[in-house]
Amino acid sequence: MASGLTQDQERIVYETEQMLHEARYNPHFAEMMRDRGYNEESWAHGEGMLGTVKSAGRVYEKAQSTKLKATNAFRKQRDALWVHSSSLSQSCVNLFQGETDYLNALGLHARRKDGNGISEISKPSKSSKIEQVLSWQRNLFDVALNQPEIAAVLTTNGFPAELLAQCAASVESLARADHIQEQAKAESSQRRAERDAAYKPLKTWLRCVQRVAKVAKKERASGLVG
Repeated sequence: MASGLTQDQERIVYETEQMLHEARYNPHFAEMMRDRGYNEESWAHGEGMLGTVKSAGRVYEKAQSTKLKATNAFRKQRDALWVHSSSLSQSCVNLFQGETDYLNALGLHARRKDGNGISEISKPSKSSKIEQVLSWQRNLFDVALNQPEIAAVLTTNGFPAELLAQCAASVESLARADHIQEQAKAESSQRRAERDAAYKPLKTWLRCVQRVAKVAKKERASGLVG
């Protein structure tokens, strides 16, 4: 069966193949349909549309596979980086308790929770728009790495410069992965639209042939035609 097609499309492809097979290898059927205007050119036209649909299905399947790979790569990077950014932000809230300027620079608000003196983290959630998450993470690691007072404290509390630099680079890598993912999604959508566009005329052609064949067979069976 052809690949990259929906179940309905696969059924139409199968029925078309059956119809074309009968037209090619059943001389009585071919003669009966020729009397109805279906000649070699007609069948060749059907074969051409069938080939186009199959080809479009394969192209879509390849694009869909590329999209899934790109999406999986993006999600893997996103999840790994989120662990680091969440850990760093929580540590910063603890390490810089009450240091409003530092927390604001890091993208963390120094708000008070219920007046108990505990700072709340102001950051996007993991499910927020990726642009918002990337912007926050980019700022977080940049400030943590490049603001001397902050970097000095973090270095002695589990976040050396090498780790922060790796995380900062990972933010840009994630941004590229997101771009690749979006391109792959757009390509897959375009290929699906092309496949569906190729399918419509084939279905119309097949249904017309089937209706004509059904009537012709009934007429021949009843002896209305020779």
